[in-house]
Amino acid sequence: MQTRMIITVNDYQRLMGLIEFGSVKVKAPEVVDSLYKRLREAKMLPQEEIDEKIITMNSRVMLRAITGKRETEITITYPQDAEPRERRVSVFSEIGLALLGQKERDIVSWKIPNGIGLFEITKVTYQPEAAGHYYL
Repeated sequence: MQTRMIITVNDYQRLMGLIEFGSVKVKAPEVVDSLYKRLREAKMLPQEEIDEKIITMNSRVMLRAITGKRETEITITYPQDAEPRERRVSVFSEIGLALLGQKERDIVSWKIPNGIGLFEITKVTYQPEAAGHYYL
């Protein structure tokens, strides 16, 4: 079971706007539905008050596979900025949904080609709010 999402007011408003105005063209409407439900139950904080270990929009995070111990760094983006080859994943993907609002040391999971992948968030290497970048 996932914990209650913690999100900035700004991220919440932008994401809800994308969902409610139908400007999200996605291949996975169930992910959008899940994100919508999680956002409605989320704890919102002003950008200045969010902990630097929380994954917000445009955050870059290090993940370590629980099995195999392989590490990778990815960035959570808005759909128009997603670029899988650059490890920039849309918040409207299973990975983005699993990561947004989580924090360092959390264990997250999502579907992978051969089942369900389990990953530890080892570090938030960049968070816009912690860097004072409030308008990304």
